[in-house]
Amino acid sequence: MEPMLTKEIEELAKRRKEEVNVIIARAIRVGVSKLWRESILDQYLKGKISRRKAIKSVGFDLVKLADKQKEIVLEDIKWGLYA
Repeated sequence: MEPMLTKEIEELAKRRKEEVNVIIARAIRVGVSKLWRESILDQYLKGKISRRKAIKSVGFDLVKLADKQKEIVLEDIKWGLYA
């Protein structure tokens, strides 16, 4: 592992009074959950899954945010093409 990462993990373990392996397991869980959400939203935005399925998988708020972000990007592109 990278020295700085090792130091951060050890510091977290000390602050939380948990074993290093518990911190690493939690970090993996959080990371995998984030990657999963990103994957679902990517599939939704590419039209590979329905809005309903995306909402069921990651929740209404994240799907609504993804819709808004897509809308803003498309507006920026349109502005850039015609400005």
